[in-house]
Amino acid sequence: MAELSNTQDLLKLLQSGQPKAPKDVDTSTLRYALYTRKSTTSEDRQASSIEDQVDDCYDKVIIPNNLNVVKTYQESYSAKVADLREQFNAMVKEIECGNIDGVIAWHPDRLSRNMKEAGSIIDLVDRGAIKDLQFATFTFENTPAGKMLLGITFVMAKQYSEHLAESVERGNRRAVEDGEFIGKFKHGYIVDINRYFTPDPLNFEKVQHMFEMALNGKSQKDIRLWINEQNYTVQKRQGGLYTPHKWDKDDVSKLLRDPHYVGVHKWGKTFTDLTSLYEFKPMLTVNEFLSINKIDSLDDAKVLAIHRPRGGNIHADLLRGMVYCGRCNKTMTSMLIPKRDKQTGEIKEKRYYYKCETKDCTMFDKSARGGFIINAAQDFFKQYLFITKSNYAEYLKQANIELKRKTTELDSSVAKLKTLIANKEKVYEETKELVRKNPDLKQHYDLDKHAKHINKLKTDYRRAIKQKDNLKATIPTFEEYLKLLETTPVILGKIRNMETMNTLLRIFFSNFTIHPEKDGTFRGSTVAYKLNEPWKGFVDTNDFVLGAG
Repeated sequence: MAELSNTQDLLKLLQSGQPKAPKDVDTSTLRYALYTRKSTTSEDRQASSIEDQVDDCYDKVIIPNNLNVVKTYQESYSAKVADLREQFNAMVKEIECGNIDGVIAWHPDRLSRNMKEAGSIIDLVDRGAIKDLQFATFTFENTPAGKMLLGITFVMAKQYSEHLAESVERGNRRAVEDGEFIGKFKHGYIVDINRYFTPDPLNFEKVQHMFEMALNGKSQKDIRLWINEQNYTVQKRQGGLYTPHKWDKDDVSKLLRDPHYVGVHKWGKTFTDLTSLYEFKPMLTVNEFLSINKIDSLDDAKVLAIHRPRGGNIHADLLRGMVYCGRCNKTMTSMLIPKRDKQTGEIKEKRYYYKCETKDCTMFDKSARGGFIINAAQDFFKQYLFITKSNYAEYLKQANIELKRKTTELDSSVAKLKTLIANKEKVYEETKELVRKNPDLKQHYDLDKHAKHINKLKTDYRRAIKQKDNLKATIPTFEEYLKLLETTPVILGKIRNMETMNTLLRIFFSNFTIHPEKDGTFRGSTVAYKLNEPWKGFVDTNDFVLGAG
């Protein structure tokens, strides 16, 4: 070796042995594959959905950097075990054949959660087959340090995969105990901003009618044929669009067996009473659920296949789940029984009844007229007139608490929608400009879909603003409060719309109990009731005027 004359020669020699930093890659010349993955069969299912991954990759990587995506791979399969993913293997083959130069993914853990396939990715980068890696939530540099960080990320993904099941189960169990939505979509309900189940305005009554059909002896096939004729659409993601859904026989069977629809939310071995946590609206009573599933009592642990229950009764919704039998203290089934003309067979009228369906009760299969409840309610309103200044002040206090809660909820929705609209509009304009400059990319960008989504968000925004503006008008003035309570017994006597009557009674009463004079008949029964607040407090403190007149 020639003698080194000075430190500069030594420095040059040492530097010559270091790996050369890669030259900057001209991404505009590369052909990229977009790879998205979501496991639907393992604990990995908590990861971002494929649709969200695609949106993030376009918003954060593809559009800002003007990348050329030549092929998209979508996979619903776990990456814990190597060599099982068809789409991933096909992508690797295209890379090795030189048809793809770069890969885009939401995060490295979408590419692999096992060491074999992680090593394959790094090897393809080392050999130059993969010239660039781009991620929406991770920054990769094709340097020794960058590849080391990528390898560490793959190792962490593997460890995360191995320990995620326990963490997810623990988190889901806690969420279920709190009554929150954990990704299990339920027909007839949507999820509010608190992740609570609330009635779907488009589908609640449709799904409820499916239970009514089962109660009235209709087969699962009949139920399925009926619901598929209703142009049924679902919103499976919070704030998402409604999409068509075709029911199959398994869908109907699972629906009728699911205790969620009476208010018992189930996840694994965890069960939660939703009605005790918030104002959850069940679709049917416990007794109706047991009847549909041919279970004699709550002591019977098996939920059997659907058989034809006793028919003949038309189900109805007035105070459903609020009327109890005075003998067994179990909820009674509410129903409308048609009265037909003996000669023509035509229905002349429908009479409302409540039936006890508790088999070991002395009132089993006996019915009480709905008039018992209506008369008791009218007597209550004739006796109590809550028009004092003090109880109006208490009513106003509670109404303002509810107003504040709803206002906060709507403020959050408005702010979220405003931000979302601004972000989507920015992406839309950038995408439109990109397509204008590069017409060949038009096939990869559905501008109409983006525009429709933005319009839907704007409609939701305007609706939320209007709801917020109208909130204060929902609190009655003292004069309106006085007029309402003075005329309530008269109104109740004139109401013929069941939904209106149901809404009115539920404001004041929490439940009714029908007490029979003797076993075997509800004739001559008396009715007891429990009041909601603040009305219960007004009665307890004698803060009322006798005789509404």
